[in-house]
Amino acid sequence: MSEQVYDELDGTTPASAPAANGELVHWMDRPPLKVGAAGVSITASAAFTLGVVTAVGVLALAHWLGPERVVEMRRIRRT
Repeated sequence: MSEQVYDELDGTTPASAPAANGELVHWMDRPPLKVGAAGVSITASAAFTLGVVTAVGVLALAHWLGPERVVEMRRIRRT
């Protein structure tokens, strides 16, 4: 961006301007995330476990907060 500003102001680029490779500072970049097969497996199993626990929790809350339901069984009369 600084090159563009100098070029627009006076048509010249100062000698101290950074290189025009698109990046100003390389050492501040974060390294790419490296996750192996074990990391992917752990992440998938943790997501599955979290989903199961959430589903069971929602079902438990629905049962606990739901209306009282009485299930009547048919009685077989023996004579």
